[in-house]
Amino acid sequence: MRRRKKKKGLKAALIQHLPIEEVHTHLADEDCQCERCGNSLHHMGQKAVREEVVFIPATLKKKVYIEHSYDCPTCRRSEGVSSIKRAPAPKAPLAKSFAGPTVLAWLFHQKYELSLPLYRQEKEWLNYGLSVSRKTLANWIIRSAQEWLAPIYERLRQSLIKESVIHADETPFQVLNRSDGKPATSDARIWLFQTLEKAAHPIIFYHASLTRERQNITDILTDSYQGYCHCDGYSAYQNISGLTVVACWAHVRRKFHEAGGDQGKAALGVAYCNQLFAIEKKLEKLTDLERKKQRDIHLRPVLEEFWKWLENLPVLSKSKLGKAVSSGIKLQEALMQVLEDGRLVLSNNAAERHIRPLAIGRKNFLFSTSEEGAEANAMAYTIIETAKANGLKPYNYLCHLFSELPNENFRCNPQLLDNYLPWSESIQQTCQ
Repeated sequence: MRRRKKKKGLKAALIQHLPIEEVHTHLADEDCQCERCGNSLHHMGQKAVREEVVFIPATLKKKVYIEHSYDCPTCRRSEGVSSIKRAPAPKAPLAKSFAGPTVLAWLFHQKYELSLPLYRQEKEWLNYGLSVSRKTLANWIIRSAQEWLAPIYERLRQSLIKESVIHADETPFQVLNRSDGKPATSDARIWLFQTLEKAAHPIIFYHASLTRERQNITDILTDSYQGYCHCDGYSAYQNISGLTVVACWAHVRRKFHEAGGDQGKAALGVAYCNQLFAIEKKLEKLTDLERKKQRDIHLRPVLEEFWKWLENLPVLSKSKLGKAVSSGIKLQEALMQVLEDGRLVLSNNAAERHIRPLAIGRKNFLFSTSEEGAEANAMAYTIIETAKANGLKPYNYLCHLFSELPNENFRCNPQLLDNYLPWSESIQQTCQ
């Protein structure tokens, strides 16, 4: 068996950015004597022999804001009038709460980036020296999301619907206390709408709802939306005015693979799909206009051959292969849309990748107790995933939002929120 050659310097590169603490070892007085003649040894040099990483656990401290007041003694003496001014302290993110911006940002980071449920965080905060219940932690998340993340969340939605090409997907989610009277075991939904990955300002937008109805799509995109939507072919996206559905070839390939894609007729279906993706791989560095032209030359003939093969394929309708065939034929028009615009892509995998963090979180914290909790989850995932897509550190970005927004009068001047969007120049300089 051939042994892989190790690359030199890989381990050193992993820790080169860490601050350095040197630990020097010296011989004790009784050891610093020559064993032959007994005279004292003289220092001749030093050598670094190993490196290790030191973990310093998080610590908490209490920050006390003290406002100082000032008076004008001249006015008091001459006119008997007080002219008092007070230096105001920054406003807290949550009124009547000791949770500061860094505490809230770390709470969000642990739940939505590390998928750490609140009952585990409860123990972790206790280790830090803070005894706080999971109910309080949940209230902190909901309140801070409603007060400070919601304005940015809505601003991101408004920016999203200006994009003419988007991706969409949705996944089940459980809400215990439902306003529609359905049992807690009923599936609610978290919807995902996002820009193209190469968009100038990437947006990953999540929306919580109790149903899988079409109304959720029009609520987010509004009736005025005009553009393409990559999706998995779910019927709710069909026949919406202004929305052109672009179906996913990765889903087509998956169905043929599940039908026995390593052998027989199903294998030929997988091979056709693989051929499409191989051609597309060669075109990815072209401009959108040139890509459209090249697709007409190279992709279209393969697609036409595929549909001809599919229509003449004798299969049992209830078999897995029959379902793969009928699904493909049903979505033929939406699958062919990729030829209409060079910006379009063959698969909806970008949306599926951004469903994954939510799926991992769902596996760990299972459900939301209330609809408000589900909505807070959607806001938090939106802010964090969009921050990452724009090259920001989500913890830094959240700290900034929770510190600055309470002191901004953005409700009277909504345009101030533009300075807090993930792609704004000030945010890029502060939170990268």
